[in-house]
Amino acid sequence: MSSFKTFAFWLAALFLATLGSHLWVAWLYGSPLLFWDQWYQAAFFKSWVAGNLTWSDFFASHNEHRVLATRILDMTLIRINGRWEPLLQMTVNAFLISTYACALAWSLWHFFERKNGWLICFLLMPFFVLPFGGESTTWGFNSQQYFVNLFGLVAVVGLGFCKVGGWRWWAGIFAAFAGLFTMANGLLAPMAAGGMIVLRMIKDRRLDKTNLISLAAALAVFAVGAALTVTRQVDRSFQAHSFLEFTAALTRNLSWPFYHAPVMPCFIVAPLALLLAFYLRSNFPQPRAAEFLLALAVWSMLQAVVLAYGRANYGGPIPSSRYMDWLDILVIAAVFAAFLLAQLDEHRQVQNGILAAAFIAVIVAGLCKMSQIVVADLLVPNRILTLVSEERVQNFLANGNESEFLQHPTVPPDPALALSVLRDPQLQPILPRCCVRQSSDIKPERLMSCSNWLMEHSAAFLFAGLLLFCGLCGYGLARGLPGLRARNPAGVLALLACLAALGFVWCKHPVSRQSVEYALQQQIASRFKAAGNLKRAAIHEQKAAALKQFAN
Repeated sequence: MSSFKTFAFWLAALFLATLGSHLWVAWLYGSPLLFWDQWYQAAFFKSWVAGNLTWSDFFASHNEHRVLATRILDMTLIRINGRWEPLLQMTVNAFLISTYACALAWSLWHFFERKNGWLICFLLMPFFVLPFGGESTTWGFNSQQYFVNLFGLVAVVGLGFCKVGGWRWWAGIFAAFAGLFTMANGLLAPMAAGGMIVLRMIKDRRLDKTNLISLAAALAVFAVGAALTVTRQVDRSFQAHSFLEFTAALTRNLSWPFYHAPVMPCFIVAPLALLLAFYLRSNFPQPRAAEFLLALAVWSMLQAVVLAYGRANYGGPIPSSRYMDWLDILVIAAVFAAFLLAQLDEHRQVQNGILAAAFIAVIVAGLCKMSQIVVADLLVPNRILTLVSEERVQNFLANGNESEFLQHPTVPPDPALALSVLRDPQLQPILPRCCVRQSSDIKPERLMSCSNWLMEHSAAFLFAGLLLFCGLCGYGLARGLPGLRARNPAGVLALLACLAALGFVWCKHPVSRQSVEYALQQQIASRFKAAGNLKRAAIHEQKAAALKQFAN
């Protein structure tokens, strides 16, 4: 099980399961209409279409961020596809996070001495398959959320662990700089790498030249990132205005996914604190694995601190869903710290394994609960909002009635802005198909048929990933491969868990985009009736009637 060729099959299972789950969520709850920041993003594309785009426009701030990577990706997709399509962006984003999942799995496998690849992929799977990060999944603009993680991971590994001057080290330098142009928090990954270098020097009790060079490079990237930061007056209302607000927000972030239990940070960081204590001993057997996990933990904690300051008054009682793909890094590090600690004492591996399994079970239960909350309180309300917005745009394109378009509820966040985008003749050639009047001169889209096919078969991809994992696990148990012997309770548990997941996906497979929209159109019609707006209630009743054949 130590060869990469064998591990590649486990990576394939993780990739397929992650890809399928994200495509499925996007297919069920994503909208073909521009959403929120994308209406503001239209100004950038207008300059591009008009031929007025400058280099400074690429690096200009978007809110508090410099989203160069997202702009380049979106422009490339529009150029290849022929039109701006949010569902296509969501499809590409699903591939981005699947790539990140495999990159993280490979890194863990490498630092864990290239052993137990099956267990690494199994433990990572809930963090990438469950839909707690559904806001980014259903928002085509949010590729920067995945770029910051991808570049950050490469920066941590390259700067913190690779030979100075080697190509991997230079790749880390490049990724660290590239991360500055994903989101504002892109400067935190080199900080985490620098913190790990300092911890290593404390353990070794000496100043190593190569460590000092990497530390200097990390500090240089951080300094550049700090100089590039942007603060807008409008965002100050989201910031912590007192130490009490900051500590409350930080506790909430570190409690994730147990937002209702402020004591959970102690539970989550306990394996990491214990690992740190063991690591500082001179005879610790796996220092590289410990260093990598601690670097991940520092990276995620820095994210939690920055979010606590900058978004203390944003997101309600739980952190916003799009930030959960950052907060989960701490929990991932804690899970693998528990796994590493369980291996240290050969004489107590059974007892330690039971404790680690109990810790992981609590974490997975929290992930499942958080996912249920995100679906019920975010994805469903957001899809209702976008269905109402789609109807307003469709109605405006049909009759051109501006006053009806502006009637609340309509297109968020600024219907006047949306109206100006819809009316702009320069943007018409690239706007999503649902934002232009139907006519014979609409150019065929090159990638949308592929994107739609992938989304329509998303449940099959998820099923295939889980089935592949079950097959590999069953084969390993039957053949008694290293790490997967028949008497291994972890292997048997992994097989049973994936079989249960297969059953869940199978029973949910009839859920389709049309059946979800049918139920939501009925809800929308009922809300308009309750508000006394019978005209708009009738519109959504008609839409529900057209989808009735798809009702479960």
